[in-house]
Order: sequence, then C-alpha cells, then structure tokens
Amino acid sequence: MTTPYTEAGTAEGAWTQSLRLPAATSVEQVHRALAELARSWPVAAFLPGEADEPVGEVVLYRDPSRTYGTPDTSACDAAVRRLVAATGWTPAAGRADDGVLVGLGLREGYGAGAPEHSPEEVADRLRVASAMGWRCRAARLISARFVDDAVRWYAEDGVIVRAEDRLLPAIEEAALSCAQQRYVVTHLAHQRTYVLQQCTSGGLPS
Repeated sequence: MTTPYTEAGTAEGAWTQSLRLPAATSVEQVHRALAELARSWPVAAFLPGEADEPVGEVVLYRDPSRTYGTPDTSACDAAVRRLVAATGWTPAAGRADDGVLVGLGLREGYGAGAPEHSPEEVADRLRVASAMGWRCRAARLISARFVDDAVRWYAEDGVIVRAEDRLLPAIEEAALSCAQQRYVVTHLAHQRTYVLQQCTSGGLPS
C-alpha cells in the first residue's frame, strides 16, 4: 500500500530531553522562557497537559528543516544548559534509547477555526493495533524559531506518543485521521530524526 506521507527532512541522531518544572508553573511562564531560548536555538517542544493546565514537564526535541537546517546534538545540549541556567528547571535523568517519540497535532491543517480531534481518537487507533507497547498523552505542541529578527511562534493542542517502532504504521493512520499535514518522528532505536509530510500537502515550510 502506498503511504500518504513522504519523508521531507531528516537529521542524524535522535536527540530529546525532558525537563522537570516547579509545581504550578504557568503556560505563560513556559512560553516566555521558550521564546527567549528561540533567539539562539530553534525550539520544538511538547508540554504534557491540556489547555491552560500548569506545566510540570517540557519535552524538547529537534524538528528537521530543509529551509533553516537542524542543530546538531551538541548545540541542543548547550541550549538545554542555557535554559536550565535561566529558569532553574531540572533535566530528567536518563534518556529513552528505543522506540519512537512522535507528537501529533489534533487540529486539521493550520487554520485557527479548523475542526479538532481528541487525544482519545489517537489512543483508539493505537489500541486497535496493539494493547501494549505505547503510551499516548495529551500535550501542547510548541514551535518557536527566530526568523527576520523576530520569534515566529506556533502552538497547537496535540498528543505525545512514545511507542515501539512496529507501531509506526498505526501512528501514521492516526496522523491521517486527524488530517495532519506533517509530523516529526524521533526514532530512538535507529538514531535518526525525520519529518513526514503529506504527499499532496504544502503545509508550513519544512
């Protein structure tokens, strides 16, 4: 069967870092800190939780860009050190070394008034494929990049999926059912990171 998605950007390695935050840290506080970091590092992050719930964790990752390039892992580690020094947030000990990390938005396309899906719909797709080997959590998806002397910011409700790589087809089906034009796979098992984009979709610049 032909996949509706094609690989539209890639980077060597599979870097991700979780940070623990003090209790009752607001979404606005996190946004300010990440917007400042974006002046020196292209921010791609998941904030587990929904809407304006306090943020207890920030999951950073890389979003490969054909237009702007992708920072190497040493630059990412340096960015985390700057963020920790500025905020006091705490890096989580240890990193997952297998499976995949994927964030999926729940809005169809990028229009503010477009239909939105629920985290349960994504979980149901995974549940049909397998009763185990995955975890799906509601999250706020964040992208912030310094372009033309300004921080270009994008945020969307979505989910974080951590799963065995055998479940990538089910994740793709979930992305398609939520009408996602693009998403990023951090493939920890294969140590690579790549963007999948709908073959017939323009989407945001990659």
